[in-house]
Amino acid sequence: MAHDILYVNSQSELQPYIFNFAEDLPDDTSLSDIGSGSTITAYSSAGTDVSATILSSKTRTNMTLTVKIGAVTDFEEYRIEFVGKGATTANIFTKVLEVRARKTIQGGF
Repeated sequence: MAHDILYVNSQSELQPYIFNFAEDLPDDTSLSDIGSGSTITAYSSAGTDVSATILSSKTRTNMTLTVKIGAVTDFEEYRIEFVGKGATTANIFTKVLEVRARKTIQGGF
């Protein structure tokens, strides 16, 4: 189940997104660096890793993981997993962002 859902215009510029892990890993004051325990990975609806295609500028600052999302395909849905690993405790917590690429939203509200 996703922690958040984001609609992204497939023609728009990069969309930044931040997840804060402070409440999820309360015994830590910072996360491990990306590539050293913390990760941000994107999957298409088919389950293929598309991180290199749609993610850029992955950064870690204290208890947050930040990424820019772009180059999405219209009507595709993506699952982006933010894995935060506490630098002190080595505890791991995963947050999931569901991204829906849409130029227009159809249907009634």
